[in-house]
Amino acid sequence: MNDKPAGGILIIDDDRKISNLLRLYLEKKGFKVSVVLEPEEAEKEIYLQKPELIFLDYRMSPLTGKDLLEKIRIRGNDAPVIMMSAYRRRDGDMEMKRLGALAYLSKPFDFGEIESLLKKIFPRR
Repeated sequence: MNDKPAGGILIIDDDRKISNLLRLYLEKKGFKVSVVLEPEEAEKEIYLQKPELIFLDYRMSPLTGKDLLEKIRIRGNDAPVIMMSAYRRRDGDMEMKRLGALAYLSKPFDFGEIESLLKKIFPRR
């Protein structure tokens, strides 16, 4: 039985280095991973790929992670979203969770925290 997510994982982050670091980590875990560096392309990719998990950067331009999360939820996509930010604020945690994010990760990443989240989202892996 293959427990890899059918739609894989989508990383939406305009920082190429961070995106590649996270992509390599997830691929080593056996996941199919796609990266979107331009926030304007994210909605289209979410629609086309139907990811089963989304890592979403909070600070991007011209669309923010908050903008994208709101659009994702309005369109009825209920894939788990893990928000990421190097500028983590306590009120940001609560706001993102209110909008439907599963978790809010700080950059640089704590890969132990990511591993725990992956086990929660994909318990049979």
